[in-house]
Amino acid sequence: MLNVRKSLLAAACSLVMIGQASAVHINESFDGSWGVFGDGPARNKGLLVDYIPQVNTFFFAFFTYDQAGNQLWTVGSFEPQDGVFDYEDIPVEIVEGGLFNAQGTPTSTSVGTVDMSLSCGQISVAFTPTQESGLQAAAFDLLPSLGLDVLPSDECNMPVAQCPAGTTAEGNDCALPNSISNDLILPAGKKYIVRGQVSVEDGGSLTIHPGVTVQGAVENTQANFIAVLQGGKIFAEGTKTQPITFTGPTPEAGSWAGVLLAGRSVCNEATGGQLCQFEAVPSITYGGDQLEDNSGRLRYVRILYAGQEVAPDEELNALTLLGVGSGTKIEYVQVDNGLDDGFEWFGGTVNVRHTVCSNMADDCYDMAQGYGGKGQFMLAWQGTPGSFTSDPHGIELDNTDPTSTTTPITQPQFSNMTLVGSAAGAGGEGIRLRRGGGANLTNIVVTGYADRCLNLNDAETFGLASATAQGERLSFTNSILGGCAAGTFEDAGGDPYLVSAFFNVGAGNNDAVPQLDGFLPSAGSNVLTGGDAPNDGFFVPTSYRGAFGPGENWTQGWTVNLPNQ
Repeated sequence: MLNVRKSLLAAACSLVMIGQASAVHINESFDGSWGVFGDGPARNKGLLVDYIPQVNTFFFAFFTYDQAGNQLWTVGSFEPQDGVFDYEDIPVEIVEGGLFNAQGTPTSTSVGTVDMSLSCGQISVAFTPTQESGLQAAAFDLLPSLGLDVLPSDECNMPVAQCPAGTTAEGNDCALPNSISNDLILPAGKKYIVRGQVSVEDGGSLTIHPGVTVQGAVENTQANFIAVLQGGKIFAEGTKTQPITFTGPTPEAGSWAGVLLAGRSVCNEATGGQLCQFEAVPSITYGGDQLEDNSGRLRYVRILYAGQEVAPDEELNALTLLGVGSGTKIEYVQVDNGLDDGFEWFGGTVNVRHTVCSNMADDCYDMAQGYGGKGQFMLAWQGTPGSFTSDPHGIELDNTDPTSTTTPITQPQFSNMTLVGSAAGAGGEGIRLRRGGGANLTNIVVTGYADRCLNLNDAETFGLASATAQGERLSFTNSILGGCAAGTFEDAGGDPYLVSAFFNVGAGNNDAVPQLDGFLPSAGSNVLTGGDAPNDGFFVPTSYRGAFGPGENWTQGWTVNLPNQ
């Protein structure tokens, strides 16, 4: 769910509005109307806020529509704490009865919970419905309306002039320590240097504020990367206008190593009760049985020019996710111009939304070791990196290597993906599923790859479905694939069945060239209809296929090195 950590941002806001105070707190400046503006599908949603200082209660009423299109008001409240601007699992209810001029007791019905984050110029709300409510999960960023006088976040992110405690001044920059065991905060106003392995230890946290740049060191005698270890947390939460950037010292793939998170969720290659070891850095361990483990939050983040070698023939991915749990929030994250993979999951259950992989030398979305999370609104734009590997895929999915049926098997649920390849990426396939791995894929758009759009390998993967029926663990629905240079499907005579037969038996699937302008749907495109996202509380309902609806481009304003901007 959407959950934005903006404590410093909101603190700066309060200081600007009320001057120096002994304690920063939510106050009546939030009272009034907040709305969702523009032409997107979330328009005409609104939030009314009333902070009641006498009883320290933040009351809100949210206006939206139910599944039938009827107007709907829901209400909730919580008690704010000084200096805290992120609140989770707030109960939300529909209240009926109890009119002022009538007798009787009002009744309330629980419809779910919300996460709410407050900053100077924005309130972010993420709604998780109860199954009984019949409502859908949704997330909104609301802005002040009707004359509400709240400073925009860009004016509240007060830069610092000196390096914060815990860092070391290097000219105008600040070097990070190699071990972070407490709570280290990186405010705007400085560039922060990563030299060697910077580890966020068990019990430690790294908080990075909007607009900050974190850069690998110029020296490349050792791999420069950030490793959030088991029990550590990272809170890197930018905004659309002030994204957080992780990058190398030069705009070249591999000029630094990247970002790594290690959690306590599943990893199916652990043996003898031991944790899994990261193949590139064996001292980093991960895995366990805490499916909802929390490694922090990444939002409006760019990870650029990663892929520095951390061991012989072992480059780090832009964002490596090792056994990361579903309590971790990842959304609006771009990986760009990396030397190896973009997003790589080794086990884990973490979910993602609004992700971008662009100009990547190798695979964009790579997963193995029992990964079982969910994702929606995901873009792969193969673009024109400096060089490609021999097989740069949009998705490369394994269970284990070598092939096995070890459980839990790799089986993500992805909806609303657009994967656009490049003829220069020889050997690259849109989607390659192999080594016993499965997936449930809905609303997928694939085109432009130098090899096939879809390929299945290995008997264990073929065994998860058939030529006449989609499987519980392997399915494609409401998807459109075509326009790949070597053909749409890898139909090999020695396989148990034709890949094309498996795909074509799926409901709503089409073997056709997607009509795109860059990565966006063209006018009247065949991807703008035929969509139907899963209905399980996580996925946002869509009637289109691919990552973008009509007139929508959620990559604008915070990404780099993309067309359609």
